[in-house]
Amino acid sequence: MAKPKKELDPARVRALAAKGKNQKEIAAALGCCDDTLSARKKENPAIADALKEGYEEANERVENVLYQMAVSGQNTAATIYWLKCRCPERWSEKRQLDVTSHGDPVVLQIIDDLKD
Repeated sequence: MAKPKKELDPARVRALAAKGKNQKEIAAALGCCDDTLSARKKENPAIADALKEGYEEANERVENVLYQMAVSGQNTAATIYWLKCRCPERWSEKRQLDVTSHGDPVVLQIIDDLKD
């Protein structure tokens, strides 16, 4: 005889996701395996939406904390991270140089200003 299908509560799924739990942790908290949660997510859009909304809520909270840390001036790493993500054209450690040669060879000279 087939085992009865495990029903999942979208509100509980969302609450767990909003607490930052990953899918495996959510499945364990719901008393099912990860495969069952994946199957229910495919079968039931409410479960998929609950996961997505919960993850978005958790991410928003982290974004707000990072922002507060960045603007407080007391966490330099958070400030730099914020600027690198939000203003990469001014704060990226990478620089890109586009060179067009129109078929002619291009010679680049690299000057290292950091030598003794």
